[in-house]
Amino acid sequence: MPSTEAIQYYQQALKLGQKEYKTCVHRGWQSNIQALGADKLQLSQVKLGVMEIPIYLVVGSTEEARCNSFSPGFYPLMSSDSEFATKWIHLCDAQLSEGIHDAIKCYEYLGRFYVQEGNKRVSVLKAMGSTTIQADVTRLMPAKADDITTQIYLEFLEFFKHSRCWGVHFSDLGGYAKLQAALGFAKDEDWPEDVQKKFKARYFSFRTSFYRLGGGSLGLTTGDALLRWLEFYSAQEFFDSIGEGDYRRSLTAIWKELCLHGLPAPIAVSLAPAGEGEEKKSVMSTLLGKKKLRVAFLFQGTPESSGWTAAHDKGREYLEQTLEDSVSVKSYYDVSAQEAAAVIDEAVADGAELIFTTSVSLIDATLRVAVKYPKVRFMNCSIDQPYVNVKAYYCRVYEAKFITGAIAGALCKTGKIGYVGSYPILGVPASINAFALGAALTNPEARIDLRWHCLPGDYMAEFKAQGIRLVSDRDYTAEQPYGAKGLAWLGEDGELAQLASPSWHWGEFYVRMVREMLRDPKTIPLAEDSNKAINYWWGMDSGVVDLHTSPELPEGARALAEILRQGIRSGSIHPFQRLIRDQEGNLLNDGFRDLTMEEILKMDWLCDRVDGRLPAFEELLPVTRATVRRLGVNRETIPPEEEKET
Repeated sequence: MPSTEAIQYYQQALKLGQKEYKTCVHRGWQSNIQALGADKLQLSQVKLGVMEIPIYLVVGSTEEARCNSFSPGFYPLMSSDSEFATKWIHLCDAQLSEGIHDAIKCYEYLGRFYVQEGNKRVSVLKAMGSTTIQADVTRLMPAKADDITTQIYLEFLEFFKHSRCWGVHFSDLGGYAKLQAALGFAKDEDWPEDVQKKFKARYFSFRTSFYRLGGGSLGLTTGDALLRWLEFYSAQEFFDSIGEGDYRRSLTAIWKELCLHGLPAPIAVSLAPAGEGEEKKSVMSTLLGKKKLRVAFLFQGTPESSGWTAAHDKGREYLEQTLEDSVSVKSYYDVSAQEAAAVIDEAVADGAELIFTTSVSLIDATLRVAVKYPKVRFMNCSIDQPYVNVKAYYCRVYEAKFITGAIAGALCKTGKIGYVGSYPILGVPASINAFALGAALTNPEARIDLRWHCLPGDYMAEFKAQGIRLVSDRDYTAEQPYGAKGLAWLGEDGELAQLASPSWHWGEFYVRMVREMLRDPKTIPLAEDSNKAINYWWGMDSGVVDLHTSPELPEGARALAEILRQGIRSGSIHPFQRLIRDQEGNLLNDGFRDLTMEEILKMDWLCDRVDGRLPAFEELLPVTRATVRRLGVNRETIPPEEEKET
């Protein structure tokens, strides 16, 4: 006689199955377990042997007739007086008394399992709360490799070879290598057995927490969610978490970040500061004299060692001078990426309410710390960052590059102009192309000879050997007047004589942002008040980026530059609203429209007037790779095993 407990298990499982079946029918979903299909059994087979597999990945059967006996979750659907129910209950009794020891036989296809022998064993163990099952597995190799599903699966096979972990799935290519890198493993490194076991246990808890919070509605796989989670928390925190509660708390803290995944426009771009009417000014005046807003700045370098730091520090100084009655500022210099989290903790402990981290190299630490302090506002100097917790800010420097290109074209006598790009990162191709289009505006014969700071070589010597005397180099900063020159004459002695350059005025940005926050703190929303990532990408109309001209610039060129400057500031001139062809001759703009901000920011092509190319990641000098990894125009294709390079 079957035990009462086994009968009760069946009755409970039957209710779950009937409920699941009705729900699926009502919503038009698959209402039974899946049938593998006879055609799949003709595929190439690989014997994997007996192993433990996650029971939730068992999704179907090799026999279509068996499928109608189970709901999609492998719960029974046959009545309690059926022969099926009797056999199910006897198996349940066996599990209760001594355990089911025989492994099921199944096929694995694209990461899911289809039962050949043992459908009821799966159902019994699922109903009794088992998370894994012993299975004799045969892998079916997919026939095609050109569709995205198969390509992702082939990446999984390489991952499985080293990790022996089932159940990790991604929506896009590259996820497995990124996960291995995030967990501290090289692409071809085998995972120790203890790590395999720990990862499986933690991953199951993470998955359970993710779905219980509603992750199934986000369009994310658990693997996608874990990769996103690892942007905010460390691998050590993943392994140290002791249960669903830990993961639930950390997932809740970044839930809005997860919700951004897959949205058609996850980033809201601010192209200009809010207007400052009389009403805003009067509101601002009422706030003066109240408790000062505490602001902190983190700089990777020092003003003496870095022109970038010097320019931002000048902006910090301008903020303090302009709003001295309203803000209290503390600065932290020479902060490395490794030290940044501890420094941010210190700044928050000192009362910082708004924190600017002024280098993209500090963004990882900023992200990790920001989730700990939901009432503090964080901003990082970078662009195209899809994060709710940290706002990004940068400048549309290509507008000023267009003007310096026009100056170069007007002054060039040979038709050849040199240009030295920084890194192949977002916004840089736009600057190169804007410069080339500006040169074409004043010199239809102009050609741009492109070189790169991130590659080895003596580019100035190369320019000189080719007779090139007009060169666009790194942008000039007043804080380091003896550094880069922007657009300059290249003398016979190799010295550069400055003519004009884009110039950065970060103080304008900092003052405007702080004023807006003093007027209404919600203008820089906390993560809890925002459903989109916010990126500030301001241009010449804001005053954050402008044009610096040298006394050496001829008067006619100076007048031309001012006309273009005023046109861009007023919006009557758009650098990319002109005829544009790429280097392959493809027409990208007929000249009757402006390019969108998305098209400009994410340019990964060069126009037909540029002689040169965007360098590949493996060609770059090692010191430049961290920045290119974060902001590169082709960052999604960079091999993640290079993640630890500095």
